[in-house]
Amino acid sequence: MRKPLDTTPSIGRGSVRADEILSLREFGRRLGLAKRALIDAQKAGLKTALVGRCKFVCGSQAVEWFAQQAERQAGAQANGDADGPAGEEAQ
Repeated sequence: MRKPLDTTPSIGRGSVRADEILSLREFGRRLGLAKRALIDAQKAGLKTALVGRCKFVCGSQAVEWFAQQAERQAGAQANGDADGPAGEEAQ
């Protein structure tokens, strides 16, 4: 007997909603981020929760973190810093 066709909508790249909780791996997959980029994001202030051996990201905190990064980068560009906040430490 054939397996029924899976018609559930798949969530593609660039889609993180504030009302969901994602594993760090799924968060990175959706945004197309490599492991190193995820590590850098955590160092820059992206909050994660460790449950067992798996890290999770709350969608609302991810959206907030992206807004903060955009503000920082806009401020750095306004001040004439061409590279942005790459060398800054998270506060």
